[in-house]
Amino acid sequence: MKFLAFSFIVLPFLHAECQKVTKVHSYDQLVSYLGNGADVRYFFNASACMTRTRTASYDEDETPVVGGALNFFSASKDPDSAHIIFSQVRYSDEKPSDLTEEIFTLTVVKDKAALYWGTPGFFVNKTEEPNGVNCDWTKGEGNIWVKDHPNKKQIASLKEIQSLLTSGEKIRWVIYAEDCKCQNGSAGISSNDIIGDTISDFKITKNGSISFSSSMTFMVPLSWRYVRVIVFGHINLNNTVNIRISILDPTTWQDGKDILIMCPIATDSTPKGVRFFSQ
Repeated sequence: MKFLAFSFIVLPFLHAECQKVTKVHSYDQLVSYLGNGADVRYFFNASACMTRTRTASYDEDETPVVGGALNFFSASKDPDSAHIIFSQVRYSDEKPSDLTEEIFTLTVVKDKAALYWGTPGFFVNKTEEPNGVNCDWTKGEGNIWVKDHPNKKQIASLKEIQSLLTSGEKIRWVIYAEDCKCQNGSAGISSNDIIGDTISDFKITKNGSISFSSSMTFMVPLSWRYVRVIVFGHINLNNTVNIRISILDPTTWQDGKDILIMCPIATDSTPKGVRFFSQ
């Protein structure tokens, strides 16, 4: 599999003098930071890495410069299938009569990184081939930065999660599949997989449990097709978390499969489970 490069950078924040910025130099470092709920930011100038991923038409005038926070991601700790995938989705109104969706998928495999981009349309139903570039990000063709939050801590209970969310705090969650129990077998997920995101929207039910969700539409390099992934999370009163991961055709929202897993909330004394971090 060929994957490419990009740069990760922390954007300026208030009180920056109180917050340390650390440059990431390797894949293993990046996986470790993500697994510990780190605040990772990126900036990628595709024109700096002009090794094309395939022979599709390439318009240099449309070469993107993209950046932001690395939020929803999927990764693997397995050396034989090491990868990190995350995606940006935004909407474009360059043609007011044709609202479209722009998708940028970034995939990191060891010292290689890949950026694919395309405009598959609002319903992801356009079949034009995407563009892409390759880079070697560990040799100066990209940068990854992690922002330190001095008050960051791991959260160990539903009650504390609820208190922080209702106070306007950001919370990161990270699932290590090896710490969870699959309710319908292991098909579709490996014990080496890691998935994470930031809770941006949530619902507190009548009994006090919490529901949240995440989604990502990304390009699968080998098959050159788009896939939509939706994660539904439910934090229960007994400090366990039910997770449903739905993998769907983004055009029809059908023909997908669901992965159902159950995990405890990880604590300092019992580190296995879903890890929640305040920032």
